[in-house]
Amino acid sequence: MNKFNKKKLFYFEKKFFYSLLILVIFFLFFFYIYNNFYKLENFIVNSVKKISNELNYTLEYYDINDLNYIKHDNVVKSIQPYINTSIFLLPLDEISKSILENTWVENLELKTNYKNKIFINIKEYEPIGIYYFNNNNYYFNSKGKIIDYINSADKNISEFIIFTGQNSTINALNLLNILKEIKKDFIKDILKANYIKNRRWDLFLKGNIKLKLSEENLKKSIENYFKLIINLSHDDLINIKIIDLRDLQKAIIEYK
Repeated sequence: MNKFNKKKLFYFEKKFFYSLLILVIFFLFFFYIYNNFYKLENFIVNSVKKISNELNYTLEYYDINDLNYIKHDNVVKSIQPYINTSIFLLPLDEISKSILENTWVENLELKTNYKNKIFINIKEYEPIGIYYFNNNNYYFNSKGKIIDYINSADKNISEFIIFTGQNSTINALNLLNILKEIKKDFIKDILKANYIKNRRWDLFLKGNIKLKLSEENLKKSIENYFKLIINLSHDDLINIKIIDLRDLQKAIIEYK
């Protein structure tokens, strides 16, 4: 019995010794790697750079999709510092972060051909109108999000309705959808849309005509406008100052 226990104990001690030895070797190896990590990293990076330069695997070209609101040169600025960098060492996260600083970028995709070219695909926010606030104009999107300040000299400013009033940007899409449903071209005749007391719209048309629309049924009041103007001549229209369509059963016209 004692002999058996001695053998068993010896076996346990031997197993423990080997386990401890493996553990010590592992920690020594880990410690070595940790202390030499930057040396190892630099060695790998320098090797990749050298091979890339020798085989021409460096960034030389870029391909950017067509853009409407973002200047091409602004995107190039984010790439320029990395020209002639190894295609395998391009900091795509850093490039993405730089491009995403532009408020017009909704989505961004970067990829390379693993040779010498980077492809940049940008999805821009689509403005649906211009919000006028504190004597400044701002583009906004379908969710009411302000995209960017718009310069008064911007050539695109005439393509959009100018919206004013609290929460006008949030409710603008509903108004535009109704206008498109009734008569899409009518949008071009609207200069400004003012959202009154979070309830209803006033539209300001070319020719200085103001339409007061219904709070209860926006669509019906716009339809009533088109029914009304069928019976009005051009001379009648240019002399009108206000058409009050808030009452769906009648229209009140105020002349200049």
